Amino acid sequence: MHAFADWPAHVVDEGSAPHPCPADTPPDQPPGNALKAGCERAVLAGFGAGRTLVLNSGLLVGPYEFGGRLPWWLERMARGGRVLAPGDPRRTMQVIDVRDFAGFGLDLLTAGTAGRFVTTAPPGRLRFGEWLETCREVAGAADTELVRVPDGPLLAEGPDRVDWWTELPLWAPDLPELAGVWLADTGRAEAAGLRCRPFAETARDTWEWLRTREPVEDTDAEGRKGRPGAAVRHGIEPAKERRLLAAFG
Repeated sequence: MHAFADWPAHVVDEGSAPHPCPADTPPDQPPGNALKAGCERAVLAGFGAGRTLVLNSGLLVGPYEFGGRLPWWLERMARGGRVLAPGDPRRTMQVIDVRDFAGFGLDLLTAGTAGRFVTTAPPGRLRFGEWLETCREVAGAADTELVRVPDGPLLAEGPDRVDWWTELPLWAPDLPELAGVWLADTGRAEAAGLRCRPFAETARDTWEWLRTREPVEDTDAEGRKGRPGAAVRHGIEPAKERRLLAAFG
């Protein structure tokens, strides 16, 4: 979805305009999302629309996840205690298991299909409250308790303002710039055979992987984990979470 210029503020589909970025990228490279659009243009210029398949992916989750969003929530639930559960639990989400994304792409390639497909779970299929509850059920300790805190206090200016999407991964508050973040039109992909497994299956499989993998993350003094060399660290610092829970929970 990042290749679309209007996302996440607006609903996108296969006809949405991509970021302006030439196929022959200039030396002063544009931001990463624009580069994705430039790569699409390069492929289309080199192979032609009739021989090109473009899958604009939604948020990919599942075993071996590199982004660290679902793993962070699972590991946070496993630590137990009071867990900050941000925003409206009824807010819908669109995440797709990477295995479903890959399988759909392979099916299209096998069939010789060309064209563009917005490839993520259908809108309205999962709610953020369900995401959190499922993570708690799959990985939570006996004393894990979700504490609901609305958007407002977490977005208030000050030292404890929370960065949406990263500090509390995938928390997308009710803001104009996020109005279309979980509303991408997947009708064309569904008609072409896209099928998405239940999120509970993805969460269970990801937790099993987390329990058996070799250590691959570094941990700072506050206990917050991140990928070595990563540009963005996902997850709120424990001390900050405790302050917010004490103030608003």
